[in-house]
Amino acid sequence: MHKPEAHNNKEELSNAGERDRSEWDHLDDDVLMAQMAKDDEQAFALLMNKYHSKLKALGWRVLFNDQAAEDAVQEAFLALWRTRHKWEIGGAAKLSTWLYRVTINRCVDIKRKRRVKVDIEDTTMSVEAKGDDILEAKHRQVRLDAFLKELPEQQALALRLYYLEENSIPAIAKSMDNTEDGVRSLIKRGKANMRQFGDELSGLI
Repeated sequence: MHKPEAHNNKEELSNAGERDRSEWDHLDDDVLMAQMAKDDEQAFALLMNKYHSKLKALGWRVLFNDQAAEDAVQEAFLALWRTRHKWEIGGAAKLSTWLYRVTINRCVDIKRKRRVKVDIEDTTMSVEAKGDDILEAKHRQVRLDAFLKELPEQQALALRLYYLEENSIPAIAKSMDNTEDGVRSLIKRGKANMRQFGDELSGLI
């Protein structure tokens, strides 16, 4: 790849590689995507480091398998690199939402292709995936997973994002590339299907 052109709008981009991880969230996604459109690998690395832990946590929640989650995240980043010249800077699409949706789609593909078998007793996760939100939700997640894996994938995913990730209906709709009514329908049908488990679900949903 050729050397990235100098950035004229944000001086901090040139020093980004020296910055602390805690500061990466302050770098504007559109600025980094504009640099990526020039084949700037440093900008791409910054975006990967900025979003990796969030996407890995999502992947683990969907797949319950550390390596499979990492595979999904890497495929999502590869898709991002491939779309760098087509990305509309300042457009309607939000990068975080796009990455979230692509990661979910990759997770679903991996489940279908590899038929990942989940051991709900195995809570081994990488350091990046051990956010406070996972630790807080882990107990409910382990109990719910035994039931969720019996549901159709889309219903299980909508329930997991709503009850475990505590995402809003609009956010889930964007992530799943669905309508808000479609998400509500998935959640409603998923809950109806889970009623077969009776009192065992008490307090979980």
